Amino acid sequence: MLLKKLCECSGAPGGEQEVRQAITAELESIGCPYEVDNIGNVIAHHPGAAAKTRLLFTAHMDEPALMIYDVTEEGFLRFKAVGTNVLPRQLAGRTVRIGRDVTGVVGFAPYHMMKITPEQKQISASHQYIDIGAPNRARALERVRIGDYAVVDSPFVEMGECCKGKAMDSRLGCSALLELLRRNTDRAFDVAFTTMYEVGQRGMEVAAYTQQPDLVVSVGAVPAADVPGSLEGEGRVELGQGVCLALADAGFAYHRPTVEAWSRRAQEAGISHRVLPHAPAAAPAAAPAPAAPAGEGEQITSPMPGTILAVNVTVGQSVKKGDVLMVLEAMKMENEIMCPRDGVVSSVQAAKGASVESGTLLCVLQ
Repeated sequence: MLLKKLCECSGAPGGEQEVRQAITAELESIGCPYEVDNIGNVIAHHPGAAAKTRLLFTAHMDEPALMIYDVTEEGFLRFKAVGTNVLPRQLAGRTVRIGRDVTGVVGFAPYHMMKITPEQKQISASHQYIDIGAPNRARALERVRIGDYAVVDSPFVEMGECCKGKAMDSRLGCSALLELLRRNTDRAFDVAFTTMYEVGQRGMEVAAYTQQPDLVVSVGAVPAADVPGSLEGEGRVELGQGVCLALADAGFAYHRPTVEAWSRRAQEAGISHRVLPHAPAAAPAAAPAPAAPAGEGEQITSPMPGTILAVNVTVGQSVKKGDVLMVLEAMKMENEIMCPRDGVVSSVQAAKGASVESGTLLCVLQ
């Protein structure tokens, strides 16, 4: 099964080799011409009659991953999340694969034994580690290297008419487009299997410049909300409702006449589908910390989503303009949160390792 083969590949951002090899093998088996560009995108070309509108279908190959950045003296691996919607609560107890032959388990310090303040009692990546069964640092470094990626190791399983596995959002898109390339249509079009979507759609940007399409169709998956405890409201998606066509998502508003035209054609062809006003996103992480009441100091907030790498201040500490209050990791870059003026820190609302959204309150300055 093609989808099973794709889902069981490892594909960290920038490390999509396994997925790329599986895709190019499929392209060669159907005789579809393709090339791999310098950033790792696979660009396939379906032959046929040229049209006025150059059409490019896209799906991304990568998946969220964990980058090993340190190994403790006891042999545990410290990691940082690379990609979107990687929540610490989702990782605890999960089996992960590092490279091809190293297996580990994401561990978490027992809650009642954490050395943190009451304000910091939240599940944080800074308290998690990967255990590969190494007795010490030296033995661990014989099997892994700093900078290696770990991905969730979840087997693909068919469950009646459904299936479960990892990286479904990206691999469903890749599988669908490979099936499209098998079709004997007389229309020429291109397909880009892109890299590094999880860290800012790097591959898609390159493909757009090199292919110069008139119309881009991105194929992937959206979260279903037909299970207990899921989000309710407008835009609820359920299994079996067919293809979802979104008018907008978190970062873009799509050309409405094009979406409506595709909806009409789907209806004419008897294809189950629905048009969504807004593509649903995953449930948000913990809500931002409550804002300080007006008049009780200057609020320092996060300028972008990311992970807190360092908290350099404590409550009651005197600071000067230009001091680095915190360090925020976003898009693989470290961003210093600078103090805007002299003052005293009256509240610290973010802990090291915490995931924050744009506008999340970090600290309050008096």
